[in-house]
Amino acid sequence: MSIPASALKEDELFHYASLEAGAADELARRIASGDIDPSAGLESLREDIRMLERQADDTDEELDRLRDGIEEACTYIKRAMNHDEDEELSVSKLLNKALDCLE
Repeated sequence: MSIPASALKEDELFHYASLEAGAADELARRIASGDIDPSAGLESLREDIRMLERQADDTDEELDRLRDGIEEACTYIKRAMNHDEDEELSVSKLLNKALDCLE
């Protein structure tokens, strides 16, 4: 069964063109006649890419912050596990500090 390519909207044509020869032909016809400008959405896509890159940077920063907190918590937990008389903080305070780092 063939897709009625002439009835497809622009975004549908781009999707189906790789799947259906009729849709590819209709897409080529519309581009050739100037009904579709294939570069019209480029700036929007570029802005989407910039936004995603900023989100990725923010996520990386958040991960770094979480890793630092985990490292610090591990240090307090290790101090609590190897607690001796020379330790300035009690086991309870060390564990509370570790929890604070993880929150």
